[in-house]
Amino acid sequence: MVQISKNIGVLDNIWSMSFKKDPMPSFYNDYPFLIFENLLTNDECQNIIDSFRDYSHKAMLRGGGLNEDIRKTKLLKLTATAKDEFERAISKVKNRIEEFFNVRLFGGSSIQALYYENGGFYRCHADNASEILKNNRIIDYKIVANNRKITTLLFLNDDFSGGEIEFCHLRYNNNKQVIFKPKRGMLIAFASHPIFAHEVKEVKGKRYALVKWWNAI
Repeated sequence: MVQISKNIGVLDNIWSMSFKKDPMPSFYNDYPFLIFENLLTNDECQNIIDSFRDYSHKAMLRGGGLNEDIRKTKLLKLTATAKDEFERAISKVKNRIEEFFNVRLFGGSSIQALYYENGGFYRCHADNASEILKNNRIIDYKIVANNRKITTLLFLNDDFSGGEIEFCHLRYNNNKQVIFKPKRGMLIAFASHPIFAHEVKEVKGKRYALVKWWNAI
Protein backbone atom coordinates (compact mmCIF):
# COMPACT_ATOMS: atom_id res chain seq x y z
CA MET A 1 0.00 0.00 0.00
CA VAL A 2 1.24 3.49 -0.92
CA GLN A 3 0.57 6.21 1.66
CA ILE A 4 -1.23 9.24 0.21
CA SER A 5 -2.04 10.85 3.57
CA LYS A 6 -1.20 10.22 7.21
CA ASN A 7 -4.11 7.85 7.74
CA ILE A 8 -4.91 6.44 4.30
CA GLY A 9 -3.08 4.65 1.51
CA VAL A 10 -3.94 3.37 -1.96
CA LEU A 11 -3.54 -0.20 -3.18
CA ASP A 12 -0.15 -0.83 -4.81
CA ASN A 13 -1.55 -2.16 -8.08
CA ILE A 14 -3.71 0.94 -8.57
CA TRP A 15 -0.88 3.36 -7.80
CA SER A 16 1.38 1.61 -10.31
CA MET A 17 -1.06 2.15 -13.19
CA SER A 18 -0.20 4.73 -15.83
CA PHE A 19 -3.18 7.11 -15.60
CA LYS A 20 -2.54 10.72 -14.49
CA LYS A 21 -2.81 11.05 -10.73
CA ASP A 22 -3.29 14.77 -10.35
CA PRO A 23 -4.37 16.69 -8.49
CA MET A 24 -3.26 15.00 -5.28
CA PRO A 25 -3.33 16.76 -1.91
CA SER A 26 -0.28 16.85 0.31
CA PHE A 27 0.80 13.59 1.95
CA TYR A 28 0.95 15.50 5.23
CA ASN A 29 -2.84 15.85 5.48
CA ASP A 30 -4.65 13.41 7.75
CA TYR A 31 -6.94 12.39 4.88
CA PRO A 32 -6.74 12.81 1.08
CA PHE A 33 -10.25 14.28 0.79
CA LEU A 34 -12.16 17.08 2.47
CA ILE A 35 -15.40 16.70 4.42
CA PHE A 36 -17.46 19.69 5.52
CA GLU A 37 -20.27 18.84 7.91
CA ASN A 38 -23.41 20.94 8.40
CA LEU A 39 -22.63 23.14 5.41
CA LEU A 40 -26.38 23.52 4.96
CA THR A 41 -28.97 23.37 7.74
CA ASN A 42 -31.66 20.70 7.91
CA ASP A 43 -34.26 23.26 6.79
CA GLU A 44 -32.13 24.39 3.83
CA CYS A 45 -31.68 20.78 2.71
CA GLN A 46 -35.38 20.08 3.06
CA ASN A 47 -36.24 23.19 1.04
CA ILE A 48 -34.11 21.83 -1.82
CA ILE A 49 -35.76 18.41 -1.66
CA ASP A 50 -39.22 20.01 -1.55
CA SER A 51 -38.37 22.07 -4.65
CA PHE A 52 -37.96 18.95 -6.80
CA ARG A 53 -40.91 17.83 -8.90
CA ASP A 54 -41.92 14.41 -10.18
CA TYR A 55 -39.85 14.80 -13.36
CA SER A 56 -36.85 12.46 -13.38
CA HIS A 57 -35.00 10.22 -15.78
CA LYS A 58 -32.63 7.34 -15.43
CA ALA A 59 -28.99 8.38 -15.22
CA MET A 60 -26.84 6.94 -17.98
CA LEU A 61 -23.28 5.80 -17.61
CA ARG A 62 -20.60 8.37 -18.38
CA GLY A 63 -20.26 8.36 -22.17
CA GLY A 64 -23.86 7.21 -22.63
CA GLY A 65 -25.88 4.06 -22.34
CA LEU A 66 -27.99 2.47 -19.61
CA ASN A 67 -26.85 -0.54 -17.63
CA GLU A 68 -28.74 -1.09 -14.41
CA ASP A 69 -26.35 -3.88 -13.43
CA ILE A 70 -23.79 -1.08 -12.96
CA ARG A 71 -25.85 2.00 -12.14
CA LYS A 72 -29.39 2.41 -10.91
CA THR A 73 -29.73 6.14 -10.32
CA LYS A 74 -32.14 8.88 -11.38
CA LEU A 75 -31.49 12.50 -12.24
CA LEU A 76 -33.95 15.13 -11.08
CA LYS A 77 -34.56 18.38 -12.90
CA LEU A 78 -32.34 20.98 -11.25
CA THR A 79 -34.37 23.78 -9.67
CA ALA A 80 -33.36 27.39 -9.02
CA THR A 81 -33.57 26.65 -5.28
CA ALA A 82 -31.16 23.72 -5.58
CA LYS A 83 -28.75 25.65 -7.78
CA ASP A 84 -28.70 28.73 -5.53
CA GLU A 85 -28.23 26.74 -2.33
CA PHE A 86 -25.45 24.62 -3.83
CA GLU A 87 -23.59 27.67 -5.10
CA ARG A 88 -24.00 29.38 -1.74
CA ALA A 89 -22.62 26.32 0.05
CA ILE A 90 -19.64 26.06 -2.33
CA SER A 91 -18.83 29.75 -1.86
CA LYS A 92 -18.20 29.06 1.83
CA VAL A 93 -15.53 26.42 1.17
CA LYS A 94 -14.18 26.97 -2.36
CA ASN A 95 -10.99 28.67 -1.14
CA ARG A 96 -10.35 25.82 1.28
CA ILE A 97 -10.81 23.23 -1.48
CA GLU A 98 -8.42 25.10 -3.77
CA GLU A 99 -5.83 25.37 -1.02
CA PHE A 100 -6.15 21.70 -0.08
CA PHE A 101 -5.65 20.44 -3.64
CA ASN A 102 -3.33 23.31 -4.69
CA VAL A 103 -5.51 24.18 -7.68
CA ARG A 104 -7.79 26.93 -8.94
CA LEU A 105 -11.32 25.67 -9.65
CA PHE A 106 -13.16 26.88 -12.72
CA GLY A 107 -15.90 25.84 -15.14
CA GLY A 108 -16.69 22.20 -14.94
CA SER A 109 -20.03 20.46 -15.30
CA SER A 110 -23.51 21.67 -14.61
CA ILE A 111 -24.83 20.76 -11.18
CA GLN A 112 -26.65 17.42 -11.16
CA ALA A 113 -29.43 16.42 -8.76
CA LEU A 114 -28.95 12.72 -7.99
CA TYR A 115 -31.82 10.60 -6.69
CA TYR A 116 -31.50 7.01 -5.50
CA GLU A 117 -34.84 5.27 -4.99
CA ASN A 118 -35.22 2.10 -2.96
CA GLY A 119 -32.79 -0.43 -4.45
CA GLY A 120 -30.65 2.19 -6.19
CA PHE A 121 -26.85 1.84 -6.31
CA TYR A 122 -23.76 2.64 -8.38
CA ARG A 123 -20.96 0.09 -8.70
CA CYS A 124 -17.33 1.13 -8.32
CA HIS A 125 -16.41 3.81 -10.86
CA ALA A 126 -14.02 6.70 -11.41
CA ASP A 127 -15.58 10.07 -12.18
CA ASN A 128 -13.25 10.96 -15.06
CA ALA A 129 -12.00 7.61 -16.36
CA SER A 130 -13.03 4.26 -17.78
CA GLU A 131 -11.64 0.91 -16.71
CA ILE A 132 -9.32 -1.03 -19.00
CA LEU A 133 -10.02 -4.71 -18.35
CA LYS A 134 -8.16 -7.90 -19.13
CA ASN A 135 -9.71 -11.21 -18.12
CA ASN A 136 -12.26 -9.21 -16.06
CA ARG A 137 -9.46 -7.57 -14.07
CA ILE A 138 -8.63 -3.86 -14.06
CA ILE A 139 -5.19 -3.36 -15.59
CA ASP A 140 -5.41 0.41 -16.01
CA TYR A 141 -7.77 3.35 -16.44
CA LYS A 142 -8.19 5.66 -19.42
CA ILE A 143 -8.97 9.30 -18.64
CA VAL A 144 -12.03 10.22 -20.73
CA ALA A 145 -13.26 13.42 -19.03
CA ASN A 146 -10.27 15.75 -18.72
CA ASN A 147 -12.51 18.60 -17.56
CA ARG A 148 -13.32 16.69 -14.36
CA LYS A 149 -10.55 17.32 -11.86
CA ILE A 150 -12.37 17.78 -8.53
CA THR A 151 -15.67 16.23 -7.43
CA THR A 152 -17.89 18.10 -4.97
CA LEU A 153 -20.83 16.15 -3.57
CA LEU A 154 -23.45 17.65 -1.25
CA PHE A 155 -25.81 15.33 0.61
CA LEU A 156 -29.36 16.52 1.26
CA ASN A 157 -30.71 13.81 3.54
CA ASP A 158 -29.70 10.89 5.72
CA ASP A 159 -33.06 9.30 6.59
CA PHE A 160 -32.33 6.11 4.65
CA SER A 161 -30.45 2.86 5.12
CA GLY A 162 -27.44 1.86 3.04
CA GLY A 163 -26.26 4.45 0.52
CA GLU A 164 -22.74 4.60 1.96
CA ILE A 165 -19.82 5.67 -0.20
CA GLU A 166 -16.85 3.32 -0.37
CA PHE A 167 -13.56 4.42 -1.93
CA CYS A 168 -12.74 1.14 -3.63
CA HIS A 169 -8.94 1.45 -3.86
CA LEU A 170 -8.23 3.21 -0.56
CA ARG A 171 -7.48 1.65 2.81
CA TYR A 172 -6.93 2.96 6.32
CA ASN A 173 -3.55 2.20 7.88
CA ASN A 174 -5.11 -0.83 9.63
CA ASN A 175 -6.16 -2.07 6.15
CA LYS A 176 -9.86 -1.40 6.76
CA GLN A 177 -11.95 -0.19 3.84
CA VAL A 178 -12.72 3.51 3.54
CA ILE A 179 -16.50 3.74 3.85
CA PHE A 180 -18.60 6.55 5.22
CA LYS A 181 -22.27 7.31 5.70
CA PRO A 182 -23.63 10.51 4.17
CA LYS A 183 -25.06 13.09 6.54
CA ARG A 184 -27.61 15.77 5.76
CA GLY A 185 -25.84 19.03 4.86
CA MET A 186 -22.42 17.37 4.42
CA LEU A 187 -20.19 18.14 1.44
CA ILE A 188 -17.25 15.99 0.40
CA ALA A 189 -14.56 17.07 -2.09
CA PHE A 190 -12.12 14.64 -3.69
CA ALA A 191 -10.05 14.26 -6.85
CA SER A 192 -12.04 12.84 -9.76
CA HIS A 193 -9.32 10.46 -11.02
CA PRO A 194 -9.27 6.69 -10.40
CA ILE A 195 -7.33 6.80 -7.10
CA PHE A 196 -10.70 7.93 -5.71
CA ALA A 197 -12.91 5.49 -7.60
CA HIS A 198 -15.96 4.89 -5.44
CA GLU A 199 -19.15 2.92 -5.04
CA VAL A 200 -22.59 3.88 -3.74
CA LYS A 201 -24.02 1.01 -1.72
CA GLU A 202 -27.60 -0.08 -2.31
CA VAL A 203 -30.11 2.35 -0.84
CA LYS A 204 -33.14 1.42 1.23
CA GLY A 205 -35.37 4.48 1.12
CA LYS A 206 -34.68 7.68 -0.81
CA ARG A 207 -31.29 9.39 -1.09
CA TYR A 208 -30.84 12.91 -2.48
CA ALA A 209 -27.57 14.67 -3.36
CA LEU A 210 -26.17 17.43 -5.57
CA VAL A 211 -22.90 16.95 -7.45
CA LYS A 212 -20.62 19.13 -9.55
CA TRP A 213 -17.35 18.18 -11.24
CA TRP A 214 -14.86 21.02 -11.55
CA ASN A 215 -12.09 21.73 -14.00
CA ALA A 216 -8.95 23.01 -12.35
CA ILE A 217 -5.51 24.43 -13.06
